[in-house]
Amino acid sequence: MATRAQLSQERSRLRRDELLAAAIELFAEGGSRAITHRAVAARAGLPSATTTYYFESIDELIREALGAHIDQWSRDLEALAAIDIDVDVSLDDASQLISRVFAVRGPEVAALELAIFLAAARVPELRDNAARSMQAFEDLATNLLGRVGVNEPGPLAASIVTLITGTAVRRQSGLYTEDEEARLLVLAIRGLVAAHAIGPEGVDRTLADLREAQE
Repeated sequence: MATRAQLSQERSRLRRDELLAAAIELFAEGGSRAITHRAVAARAGLPSATTTYYFESIDELIREALGAHIDQWSRDLEALAAIDIDVDVSLDDASQLISRVFAVRGPEVAALELAIFLAAARVPELRDNAARSMQAFEDLATNLLGRVGVNEPGPLAASIVTLITGTAVRRQSGLYTEDEEARLLVLAIRGLVAAHAIGPEGVDRTLADLREAQE
């Protein structure tokens, strides 16, 4: 049976987590300028003085909220990377899969994730957290590539993660439809996989052949 002190500590932890979650919601709606002591407490449904009890300043609150969110991403990605994933999707039909993912995670979700990551990366104390989340993303991609038979997939995974994050940026512009973005992403991934498969010497030969054809 929990003691009174343990119950008090648990309530305190839950309140702190509620404040951090409220801060992230406000960040999603209006950036860091939307985060004030009063606004965060109101969003969490707590007395207005609650935030100052747990956090000395707004900067500390923002830093803690971003860090907690980034760390949760990392844990989720690390858990996925550790799973023995069954891959039953070829690169030929991956466009449809990516289109479905884009439909669930629209540009507004990608925009929030980018904003949170970039904000965290600009805070020296959170830079390691941001790096850990990116490493977890690359580890997941490495796991998936290994499952489809790609040898030494690490460097390729890093390049594919760069493509995915770049696509997330471009989606904000609305330059292409979501289906077009999915198709372009798959084409780019196919090109990277092909280059990885033929190796540096194969790429050099292909580029040399192209130069000769242009002469």
